[in-house]
Amino acid sequence: MSFDQQMDASLAALTQFLHEFKPVTDSVEVHESDLLSTSNKDQLSHEVGRRCPVRSGNSGATSRPARPRPGMDSPGCRREIRSALAAKRQSRYLTKVKEERRMLRTEVVELSAVLDRLQKAQARANALAASDLALSAWRTTAIRQKERRLESEAKQRQLKALVANQSRLIHSMNEILQERMLCSSITSTELLPSGMTILFKTLMQELNPLHAMTNEVSAGVEFKLSSLPMQFAMYRDWNHDMTFLESAHATVVPFGFDETCHALSDALLTNFRRDGYTNGIVDPENTRAFKYNVNFSQELGDSATLDIHLMVRRYMEADRVVFVSRALTEGQGEFKGLYTDETAWYVLRKSANASEGNALVLETYTRLIPVGFDLTSETDERGHEFVKVLVKADDEDVDDIMEMFKQMLLDETQAMCL
Repeated sequence: MSFDQQMDASLAALTQFLHEFKPVTDSVEVHESDLLSTSNKDQLSHEVGRRCPVRSGNSGATSRPARPRPGMDSPGCRREIRSALAAKRQSRYLTKVKEERRMLRTEVVELSAVLDRLQKAQARANALAASDLALSAWRTTAIRQKERRLESEAKQRQLKALVANQSRLIHSMNEILQERMLCSSITSTELLPSGMTILFKTLMQELNPLHAMTNEVSAGVEFKLSSLPMQFAMYRDWNHDMTFLESAHATVVPFGFDETCHALSDALLTNFRRDGYTNGIVDPENTRAFKYNVNFSQELGDSATLDIHLMVRRYMEADRVVFVSRALTEGQGEFKGLYTDETAWYVLRKSANASEGNALVLETYTRLIPVGFDLTSETDERGHEFVKVLVKADDEDVDDIMEMFKQMLLDETQAMCL
């Protein structure tokens, strides 16, 4: 039932009740002050006078109050007075109810409009909040996806560069082998100038991408720290994928950064046993190319001979110096057709251990990929013999470099003390 229907039903019930109401009283005196308001007394007196006229008498100069007629106190006259008063009350009540009804309807309309505005405002606020939340989440997701995409693209470019360099290296090695077969007058330890240039150019192009990977490589390696300063050893072991042999070693250098950097540069960028190659070398002050031969025939047999092509570059940074090297080792004689592809990082930095003071740490990490033989196979005797020669060559290189390094550090220290 609606509001209007409820109000109509209430008014009808009230009207019926007032018509049926007949107050029962035998009191003759009617107290007008209890029944009427001051504003309606005159109307009531007029109505009573009309219905029950009162005679007034004049006696000389004085007048006496009018006396009601003898029939005024009759029951019929009293009923008429009560009926008139009830009609007045009913009229006033109906008027009041109608006015309240009108005001309630007006208030309902106004409150409905206010409620509608509030609901619309709340809906807009909720929509705006949801939009802001969705936009924020979308922006965060977009930023993360962009960062991942940029990282993937950078890795893809590095991998493409490495693949391209490896392809050029394989191509240059193929050309070298073909030139050796065609030129019988050239010994097995010599390369044609064109083949040498292509090989060193290919190795040199790989150095910058490898330097960019220094932090990534160092972060994923657990270096074995030597127990005493200035001790270095190379122990190669397979990585978890069994794709290459790796070695990770670190040693403490108890000297200053400048003299250590100078001594290490001389040890890695110069070597009395190595023939320098300068044709086409970019940044020769920090880059060196070497081609040399090692022979362990007396120690390991007649075929223990290796040809080594080495490229080294120095990168000076704010708080460290990094050396990156690429080496291609070729077996001779009995080991002809066996190769190794080696990459090495040398990082000289300040020690992060406060107890070591201003000491330096030299970290060395190498990767060696066998080519033409399978070290995981127990039946490949030629490959294992070739590895013995490599280990001998590595030990000799390490001893020579560390000896030069120590001697240069001593010379630097003595020169500073003078």
